[in-house]
Amino acid sequence: MNKPFIILGFLAAVLLAGFIGYSAAMEWLPPARQTAMRVDVDLTDTANQAAAKLYETEPEELPAPGGIEVEIVPREREEGTPLKVLIYHTHTYEAYEPDFSGQYKITEKWRTANNDYNVTRVGEALAALLRDEYGMTVVHDDTAFEPPDYNSAYQRSLEAIENYMARGETFDLYLDIHRDAYVEGVYAKNTVVADGKKVARVEFLVGKGTGALNGQAFAQQPVWEVNLSRAQVMTDAINSLAENVCRPISIKGSRYNQHVSTGAFLIEIGNNMNTLDEALGAVPYVARAIADTLGGTVYPEYTQYPVYKD
Repeated sequence: MNKPFIILGFLAAVLLAGFIGYSAAMEWLPPARQTAMRVDVDLTDTANQAAAKLYETEPEELPAPGGIEVEIVPREREEGTPLKVLIYHTHTYEAYEPDFSGQYKITEKWRTANNDYNVTRVGEALAALLRDEYGMTVVHDDTAFEPPDYNSAYQRSLEAIENYMARGETFDLYLDIHRDAYVEGVYAKNTVVADGKKVARVEFLVGKGTGALNGQAFAQQPVWEVNLSRAQVMTDAINSLAENVCRPISIKGSRYNQHVSTGAFLIEIGNNMNTLDEALGAVPYVARAIADTLGGTVYPEYTQYPVYKD
């Protein structure tokens, strides 16, 4: 047989095997539906760097020197056992609009090391609900990953996850809780009224891991289609509980530690123009959606697939 035909046959076999593997990985997911999402401007593009400086935004993750590789060891969970959840905050000092001048000591505008007023307070509220109301086993890691360099914070939060794994401690869900950055004109509503109370809005951010900075790519990439599917399930559940609390999913080329698990999610709860109380008001809907969907693996009966209204 001619060598070209042998090579073509081999390539076809490899592609088929890859397709079968991917199909198997997707089989357990809830039924597919049209995904609502937004794709952000790539701020690593030099043409957009000036625009990026006009407002605070989620930065692109810097690949670690040489690339940090993680051996993915899924946690085996028996049906009916409580979910095990890790909550952490890569950008630990993210804070909200103060209720009055001097409410908290700032490290920079809309940032503070005071955990009573930064995003770790929101993480603690989420941890308490998941633990006390829904019976989950929750670890809330409030380590400050921002110092000494904000731009390399993802490297340090990834190292923390690796340390848990090295100790044999794995989780069903890895939740990196952030507060978003307000961009005027992007959304018409910065809050919504839910159960008679004004609450901040929520957004899931999914990283594809396809980006690169200074020519250096990520050593490992997320199975982002699975992360996206699960994030969509939770987004729909939140919006079925309280209309329009959750914005369309944002997809970026970075990775945001989501390569460690298909249960790894970055959740933005409120933004810097929301108050802490508004952000805390959204937490019960996030907690219940996580519980009712088992971390985005099943659609609850009340899911209505609502239409998004910015």
